Amino acid sequence: MSGKVSFPDPQQPALSQDRTVRALMSLVEELTVGRDEEGLLHASLERLVNVLELSAGVTFLLQPDGRLADAATFQASVTEVEEAEALGRQAIERGRPGVQELEGAGWWAATPLVARRETLGVLTLLELRPNGLAPDLELLQALGKQLGTGLENARLYAALQASSERTEVLNRITATLASSQDLRAAIAPFAREISLIEGFDRLALGFVSDSGDYIEVVGHPEDATWGLGNVIPVVGSGPGSVVLDNRAILQPDLLHSHRFIEDMRLLEEGIRAYLLLPLIARGRAIGALALGSAKSEAYDEATLGRLQPVADSVSLALENVRLFQKTRELSITDEVTPLYNHRFFHQILDRELKLVDRYGSVLSLIFLDLDRFKPINDQYGHLRGSRVLREVGFLLRAAVRETDYPARYGGDEFVVILPQTERVAAETLGGKLRTLIEGHTFLQEEGINAKLGASFGVATYPTEVRSKEALIRLADKRMYEEKDRRHGARP
Repeated sequence: MSGKVSFPDPQQPALSQDRTVRALMSLVEELTVGRDEEGLLHASLERLVNVLELSAGVTFLLQPDGRLADAATFQASVTEVEEAEALGRQAIERGRPGVQELEGAGWWAATPLVARRETLGVLTLLELRPNGLAPDLELLQALGKQLGTGLENARLYAALQASSERTEVLNRITATLASSQDLRAAIAPFAREISLIEGFDRLALGFVSDSGDYIEVVGHPEDATWGLGNVIPVVGSGPGSVVLDNRAILQPDLLHSHRFIEDMRLLEEGIRAYLLLPLIARGRAIGALALGSAKSEAYDEATLGRLQPVADSVSLALENVRLFQKTRELSITDEVTPLYNHRFFHQILDRELKLVDRYGSVLSLIFLDLDRFKPINDQYGHLRGSRVLREVGFLLRAAVRETDYPARYGGDEFVVILPQTERVAAETLGGKLRTLIEGHTFLQEEGINAKLGASFGVATYPTEVRSKEALIRLADKRMYEEKDRRHGARP
């Protein structure tokens, strides 16, 4: 770019140009047509260049970081776009239109796009004809104000439309949740509605347990979790941090940084970026909404701005579904652990054995007993003993299949019903459960760092026994036999 740059005071008298007036009136007509921001900028620029009979034009938008981004180009080369950007920046800095005379013939003109005293961008126009008259500066300034106002209106309309669409989505989500009695049943329709607002590869809802020390996770797609299974601790996890701090977490790329205990597992499972939002109901944090993407930098502050109001709006409905589900589960869940209780164990075992008889299938039962639990209970008290049992429950629940039924049989004894499972597979799982328990350090947060042992026995129906009582008795007997072999006398 060469030649003298002129930024005269637009209040000084200037030569009226009929073409500029026609362009202004034409622009008014263009702005009355409902368009999105991109369509408005391209159509307006094309009309201005054609009505003014100019060579080219470029419209730039001012970014939050101060950069000028090319938003619309008409008949301009790459070099001309660079020249237009330089002149446009000068016009924005001076806050008024300017003209750049070109060596030989022609000119560039630039005017800021202004709406309610806020600069949104800059319009640049190019004339390459030798005798082309430069536009009147007052009318050029009017063009900038008119286009700026049209741009602001397009943005307001887009925001209003997005808000209306979010409202419709929220209404559908609320209606879905209101008719649901189970979070697992509600998660798929909930995820579909959220996808209309923001894309994701994985979605999870995590809710704080009644004890406050772990989070129960329901995920989408089906069977998806949040890195560590269906139960994750509050301390050290991302969802837990959101609950404790009541603040959203934005992770742009797990490949370059990871803060929480589940991050490496998420990365291994193909998640590169995620967003965690607090769920607030009745004035307290009840859990977190998590969105994960296989693409890095998938979410930003704008995503947070769109989704946090959604999370705020659906939190109470989610809490109501969870409370209904919890009320129903009280009759079947153990009071200390997250496992089924003794009564429900017998009910489900009766049902599953009937299914085995009907379809000619097979079922195995694991009977598991803790070693060295009583000294912990005696030394540190029943409250800490209950916490140890709860931690064991977490380990069992996370290790078994969705189709299995882990339960607390009583005291420090646990059972797992394994439908359609032969004895060999059941013994393999029993060994895995024992390894998990023996490899875990209990009561770490209290500095006790206790270690436990475990013994198990397996029995299979109907290949080994023909009744429920015999199945339980045989599994229990084999558990004691293993305990004796391992020299772990029952405390």
